Amino acid sequence: MQHLTYPGLRGAVVLENAQGVLEALDDLMVGWAPDAVAMSFADNAADLPDHVSRVRGRNARFDLHSPWLSTPLKGLMAASAACGVVADISQAFCNQHRGCLGLHCGAVQINGHLIVLTGPARAGKSTLIARLTAEPDMTVFCDDILPVLEDGLAFGLGLAPRLRLPLPDSVTDDFRAHVAAHMGPADRRYGYLCGPNIAPHGTRAAVGAFIVLARGTDIPAQLHRMEPTEAVQHLVRQNISAPGEGTEHFDQVTGMVEGVLCLKLAYSDLEEAVALLRRAFATDQLARLGAPVAPPLPAEIAAVVRPPADLAQGYKRSPHVAVRAVQDDLFLWHATEYSYFHLNPVARAIWSLLEEPISGQDIADLLAEVFTDATPAQIAADVANLLGAFEGESLIVPAD
Repeated sequence: MQHLTYPGLRGAVVLENAQGVLEALDDLMVGWAPDAVAMSFADNAADLPDHVSRVRGRNARFDLHSPWLSTPLKGLMAASAACGVVADISQAFCNQHRGCLGLHCGAVQINGHLIVLTGPARAGKSTLIARLTAEPDMTVFCDDILPVLEDGLAFGLGLAPRLRLPLPDSVTDDFRAHVAAHMGPADRRYGYLCGPNIAPHGTRAAVGAFIVLARGTDIPAQLHRMEPTEAVQHLVRQNISAPGEGTEHFDQVTGMVEGVLCLKLAYSDLEEAVALLRRAFATDQLARLGAPVAPPLPAEIAAVVRPPADLAQGYKRSPHVAVRAVQDDLFLWHATEYSYFHLNPVARAIWSLLEEPISGQDIADLLAEVFTDATPAQIAADVANLLGAFEGESLIVPAD
């Protein structure tokens, strides 16, 4: 058993029979300097109350135990288990640093300007960040979690970005060759890009611009102005840190937005988006971008729409999904999709009913007994849409 402690992080990462996970962490964590101590085996996770993350290996597969997961995730491949560990490390880092915002986003430094990129699910954030690792004069800070410390500076955790596999047919041969040359820990669905331009752990920079991605079909890449009030709404939703007292985090977000450029990037072609970002931020002054900025888009970006579920079908929770708690907020965390899904009160109720296999119609009937102000038809439609979203994000699967 190996007991890994990292400077500036309370608690330890504990690995039992998990050499493959240790090797993956060594590859994808840039600039970290852990102290490793060999220990005797403990019988269960309760023997190490201070652990940040714990992995146990069995027959070339791994079980992940986490303080933020209601149940262990079992049977993971090494790359997926390492993904869970770095998610735990990221969460612990944000929670342990007073006044830290943990923004669910990507970030890249272009010509000295730190650009934060975020957007709705499937907006292409991870693919765009992975593509930017092929730009040698840019520095990638993150593709998932960006801590912004109390002093207002962003903190690079030094974690390689992760890319969905296989690559889309539309990517260029040059990008495909870059991925092949720098692919690190990987499984059948995801791989870490361990390129040379990842900001090492501890790199700090002031945020210069905040960009929401709005990927569409057959539209030219174009930057649009975004109102600060809309930017605040996006940032508050993207914060994974435990909330501070009162309006502390909201005030931090508001203060950060007041000092940065707020934009939307509408695009469909990956290479066009990269070229536009390069051209726009080639300037020394963000007040005078090197590319035109169009008027604002509508404030509400249409969410990714999933087909409604068949209510006659039985469903159950995916075995690779667990509940991740951040104070009073609950998120579903998918170990192999590396995604968060925030649960509102109705979604929480439906998720609790999915603890055992159940049909969509049975869920709708049970909710109709509670929400008497809504018609059964409306409840059934809402349940079908939410189950469709769950299924589309691989959070639930059909019951046998």
